Amino acid sequence: MGVAHTHPGSLRHPSDGDYRGDSRWVGQLRGHEGIFGIGTADARDDPGPGLAWQPKPHQEVQGGLCWSWYALGVGDRNYRPLPVEVTLGPDLARPLRPVWEQLEANAARLDRLARQLRGVTFDVVDGRHGPALAVAVPLSEAGQAVQVLLEGKEVRYVLLRNGEALVADLPEPRVDQGVFLLLAELAAHATDDEPA
Repeated sequence: MGVAHTHPGSLRHPSDGDYRGDSRWVGQLRGHEGIFGIGTADARDDPGPGLAWQPKPHQEVQGGLCWSWYALGVGDRNYRPLPVEVTLGPDLARPLRPVWEQLEANAARLDRLARQLRGVTFDVVDGRHGPALAVAVPLSEAGQAVQVLLEGKEVRYVLLRNGEALVADLPEPRVDQGVFLLLAELAAHATDDEPA
């Protein structure tokens, strides 16, 4: 989606080095466009603790820090200022914080899985030792799904059938590959008149 980093002094625009790396990187993104934030610690006219203001539509100043936001797409010769809007409200990502490490470590594979299969859902559930990321892939039969539980470095595969949970003996750390191996195994054992 994007990258945010700081610059020394008052350099509030991406550098030539940023452009060289970012222009190659955006081609790997699904929408072929990224969002980039540049933070500097040179903000003056600070309105006070906890308050934010915008000297320009693409900048946000708070607590002595200034964040300048830009967009860059494939083939763009330069960054475009990206207007931002400060909105006070709840932190919608808060429930994901306990599993953020699992999301980051498996992001590309989870994204690929969600794009390749229909109805994939994500949830935070109680794991063996704390919160776990649960990925559910619905099967063709109502009430059935393959569930992947990611907790720390552990990856567990579970077949959910009519309220019953059957743990699969599948030592595959790559989430997408593990799901497809399990789906292939289920298809191999299905009869011609039974959906996989």
